[in-house]
Amino acid sequence: MSVSARMLALALACAGAPSTTAAPADSVSRFVTRALHLQHYRRADVDLNRDGRLEALIYATDAGQCGSGGCNLFVLARAGGSWRVVSDVSVARPPVSLLPTTTHGWRDLSVFVAGGGIVQGYAARLRFDGRRYPGNPTVPPAVPLAGKTGRVLIAR
Repeated sequence: MSVSARMLALALACAGAPSTTAAPADSVSRFVTRALHLQHYRRADVDLNRDGRLEALIYATDAGQCGSGGCNLFVLARAGGSWRVVSDVSVARPPVSLLPTTTHGWRDLSVFVAGGGIVQGYAARLRFDGRRYPGNPTVPPAVPLAGKTGRVLIAR
């Protein structure tokens, strides 16, 4: 295959791939663009359940995904050849951190909670309940986190 033919094949392959400001064109970014309808987000890939496969944390920054309390954080896991939403955590703020503790086989996460009526911000621990992480970090089962917040995956 000539150089020009390879360049044309590459251009055609990339033409259908979505473009974001935060992630390369791959299966996660295609899922985020097509299924979640996000154009702007921040992403971290990490093995949350220690199965050797990376899950994706997607911190949405599109206007429709954010309010005075923060933005939505999506936790995605592989589902065959695509992805599925494990959790949709509302009113989250960075930093999003990976904690050293595990609940039901999945690593605990923390997000910062502030705004939306919360005067004194704090880090909240999100524990996996066997199916998902809590949808709102301001109420139980999410709990304020005392001490260190773990390894930052998505910074402020």
